[in-house]
Amino acid sequence: MDKRVLPLQHVRAVVLTQAWAGALTTQLLADMGAEVIQIEALERPDVWRGGYPPRNGGTYPENNPGERPYNRNANYNTVNRNKLGITLDLTTEEGKGLFLELVSISDIVAENFATRVMANFGLEYAELKRVNPSIIMIRMPAFGLQGPYAHYPGNGGTTEPMTGMTSLLGYKDGVPLSSGIMHTDAIGGEMGFAALLIALHHRHRTGQGQEIELSQQEAAISFIGDHVVDYTMTGRVPQRQGNRDRWMAPHGNYRCKGEDSWVAISVRSDAEWQRLCILMGRQELAEDARFLKTEERLANADALDRLVEDWTLDKEAYPIMELLQGQGIPCAPVLKASEVLDSPQLQARGFFETVHHPEAGTHQMPGMPWRLSRTPGSIRLPAPCLGEHSRRVLMEHLGLNETDLADLEQRGITGQDPPID
Repeated sequence: MDKRVLPLQHVRAVVLTQAWAGALTTQLLADMGAEVIQIEALERPDVWRGGYPPRNGGTYPENNPGERPYNRNANYNTVNRNKLGITLDLTTEEGKGLFLELVSISDIVAENFATRVMANFGLEYAELKRVNPSIIMIRMPAFGLQGPYAHYPGNGGTTEPMTGMTSLLGYKDGVPLSSGIMHTDAIGGEMGFAALLIALHHRHRTGQGQEIELSQQEAAISFIGDHVVDYTMTGRVPQRQGNRDRWMAPHGNYRCKGEDSWVAISVRSDAEWQRLCILMGRQELAEDARFLKTEERLANADALDRLVEDWTLDKEAYPIMELLQGQGIPCAPVLKASEVLDSPQLQARGFFETVHHPEAGTHQMPGMPWRLSRTPGSIRLPAPCLGEHSRRVLMEHLGLNETDLADLEQRGITGQDPPID
């Protein structure tokens, strides 16, 4: 465990974030040292936990952690490290009261529910500000709190098409494609974290809290701002172009020796193209009228790609990377997920960390996404099991005793075992 002082270890966040976007925002808070108390309900846990016990007469496998898949889901466990996990039923007056007590001693509240949820709980910013005037609240609905889509639920799979990104993904003359990894969740998560840092800085200077509204759709549109501006200036609708680029050629993924093996190559200038021709042993291509300048190479991209792949096809990806990188040409193997763990670059930097989870076991996990010289951080805690820290947080922070907790658990307001009926 890293016991060094971390930048945000003086900050406490009470969070209702689920799935990816909001959970990533609060994961980054926790990585920086904040005490992040993740709240779920026994009846409605984080959707990324998956696999809940059978209902309507099913059986709950008592004392058998291997049969509790909601504590072992890789999605959930990846983005909830370094957090404390508790359960509270916010539809009850007791649960809501305990939540507000936590808010009164915290710095941040975060949620990424559909717009209506916090209003239904009676826990919008005005109520939180009543119990803690300096509280910072971040809300992360898919489409924002106002407008005709405000009450539409959404996630990366639905906001990505609504940003315009999906219209740009795909092959020429093909259909639009979703990325499959829901870029907009990750973008929203990172921007949410940045917004919270700005709000904390503002409060440090002024003592004022604030409410942050982050639309996942709007946050992600900024990542294709060049296309938006180009359209407003010229009226041109950007077209799908596969792995190609508007300004570079050759630019793409090229098949290599081995099963499903590829290498990515990006040539940024005429000078780089001339060096690539020499490396391929095809100096005559540098004088070919079809490829002299970037404009010609873009116009003849099909022929260009065939020539490059003819060269890469009988070679392995890493030697190609070393050869091209040695001449200043951007190039890298296209790694499968299974190969990323063995990446010599990531291994040299110690990016992956070994994490011991009480029910999911011991695994390598992605580490800190930054390198800070004085406060590098680490994975201090695995993602919490459902309600794992409920007793600790409610007793230490709110002063509840064993009798109080037994009553709350008996009524399903808190606890670790979900209902089966």
